[in-house]
Amino acid sequence: MLVSRKPSLMKSDVIEKNDSYILEVDLPGCEKEDIKTYLEDGYLVITAELNKKSEEKEGRLIRSERYSGKYSRSFYIGKKLHQDDITGSFKNGVLKLNIPKVSKHVPEKGTIEIN
Repeated sequence: MLVSRKPSLMKSDVIEKNDSYILEVDLPGCEKEDIKTYLEDGYLVITAELNKKSEEKEGRLIRSERYSGKYSRSFYIGKKLHQDDITGSFKNGVLKLNIPKVSKHVPEKGTIEIN
């Protein structure tokens, strides 16, 4: 149910509530403008771009472990939701999305009227 690329860069928690799921994604070092979220074929796709600016450093860089570039992560949420159904916020490097639960209630029995 979960498809991801470079998941170590987008650590996430999913919290279930009565009527929704809360998805919290860590995006340290990102700015709000660097984050895009959209729906595609039933997947909620989150992309972010981290541009590590080369600063003038005194001395020679021996090791660099900080990631720079574009990365994404996708979560399957089904095809019944629209982008307007999902709300979100970004604060202190954490993207928080509220995803409503879709009712899967199917009537037990029903009749079809024939004219």
